[in-house]
Amino acid sequence: MRSWLYLAALAVVVAALSAWVYYKPDARTSETYALSELKAGEVKRIRLERAAAVDAAAPADAPATPMELERRGDVWHITVPFPARAESFQVERLLGILDARSVGRFAAAGLDRYGLVQPQSTVTLDAQTFAFGAVNTATREQYVLTNAAVYAIPLTQRTAIPRDPDALISRALFAPGEVPVRFELPDFAAALDDGAWKFTPAHEDVTPDERNAWADRWRQALAVRAARYDGGSGSATSTIKIGLKDGGTLTLGILQREPELVLLRADEGVQYYFFADAAKRMLAPPARSSDSVTK
Repeated sequence: MRSWLYLAALAVVVAALSAWVYYKPDARTSETYALSELKAGEVKRIRLERAAAVDAAAPADAPATPMELERRGDVWHITVPFPARAESFQVERLLGILDARSVGRFAAAGLDRYGLVQPQSTVTLDAQTFAFGAVNTATREQYVLTNAAVYAIPLTQRTAIPRDPDALISRALFAPGEVPVRFELPDFAAALDDGAWKFTPAHEDVTPDERNAWADRWRQALAVRAARYDGGSGSATSTIKIGLKDGGTLTLGILQREPELVLLRADEGVQYYFFADAAKRMLAPPARSSDSVTK
């Protein structure tokens, strides 16, 4: 009996292995295709056009909204429709299409079935354009036209294209290379002196670590969001003057403290939004900030 069961189990295993060998994909047909030979680190310019029809609130015949960026050194900048520093994370997502691979490559014919006669959006990296068409709901893939061929890539790249230019603005309050060494706020000042932060009026009960933490909070300030200043938030109620390590200076305007902190960099024409708790930590000396957190 045991011998019969053993033979039966062995037969099942052999049948399963045979089926796997028979049905497994042929290595010659499982080739994937890269959409480009460009390298992300070599790209200098990006142009985006998102068809207005993609947005439900836009008129069907509304023109596409162009957005352009260019690399200056190691920093990306928005150049169209307005000048601003670009969010590096967003740029990296856009460049991610260079790493995308497709299991299929189709001739650029009958583009209507791929939704590519009037693409939903286009991304141009230097001289190569990627046009985004319809979604294959069965495979959950996006059709993309580039280099005279149609590819099907994962949907993740679809979400990399921003709805509007504001989504591309860098949320970092300071640009790379801007290192604050002096702050003049409405109620007090802080300056880096011989490697140590000193406050005026003095706060002797504050430890060096607490002073450094306060300064780092400013130096590494990352807003929840950033947007072009259009005057809708009103004018600044007070200002903050900041001295930089390279000898430069800049002035921030405080547009709002509650329910969220809104700071304006007039030199960039951008306003930065922070959670209200950030206002307590950034606009008060370390001692007061610690007291407010304890409470």
